[in-house]
Amino acid sequence: MRLVTVRRSFTEGECFPLFLWSDWHRFNANCAKSVLARDRDEILNTPNAMYATLGDLTECIAPDDPRYDPAHVDWSIIEARDMGRLSDVAVEDRVVFESPVIDRCLATTDGNHDAKWNARHHTDINLRALERMGRPDLWSRGAVLLRIVFSDHHRHTCQVVLNLHHGRRTAKYKATLLNNLLTKIRHWDGVDVIARGHCHFSGTASEPRVSYDRTFNTLRDKNVFAALTGGYLKTYMEDGSCYAEDADLDPIDIGMQRLLIYPSRHGATLKAVTT
Repeated sequence: MRLVTVRRSFTEGECFPLFLWSDWHRFNANCAKSVLARDRDEILNTPNAMYATLGDLTECIAPDDPRYDPAHVDWSIIEARDMGRLSDVAVEDRVVFESPVIDRCLATTDGNHDAKWNARHHTDINLRALERMGRPDLWSRGAVLLRIVFSDHHRHTCQVVLNLHHGRRTAKYKATLLNNLLTKIRHWDGVDVIARGHCHFSGTASEPRVSYDRTFNTLRDKNVFAALTGGYLKTYMEDGSCYAEDADLDPIDIGMQRLLIYPSRHGATLKAVTT
């Protein structure tokens, strides 16, 4: 687990949207590319926007993989003759797609698709892409404990701490996964948000906590959040299929999870955005 601290300046009343973004599954023919591009543009055009990616940004299934099916490949992104250099094409594709917003990224983790590809082909497509974008400092193979410290011109400070990992759990109902995360966050003192991808659901659940101010003179209420970070792999395909449909998976949420952070001299307030 990497421990990462980033700092932001704020004025009272200012909002810092945080986008939790994962499971793009680019190169899959069933990737919702138009929604993915729209969400990237939302990050680009939102004041004070920040984001973290939580893995499986590229499909990473090549002909030597038992899961490979040419019907599942988005041939508009890669030509058949380039499948032997899928790593290179994946890196180039991510650089072109993400470069416009990379200055707003706080952290990025690997997913299970990334990890399997990297192990089979002795490379690291995420790190290579980040190096191309000049941000290798963002990369983590596993989990990230991310601390965002806000300070104003009077040197008042507050912070939000996130536990980020691609995740490994799946379930039929998102409530099951969120309840599991609310149990898990109790093991992490001081963590405000625990977020996981992989399941392709998006959504949040929260629990109240009683805390205190920095001077230890005043009690204050706060909420901690469990978050599922969504995805872009559509379950069903017109006039075709993908492995989600082949496995009879239920339709999932398309898009990313949004949080709003309101830093203050009295502490930070978080709100989840439901879309």
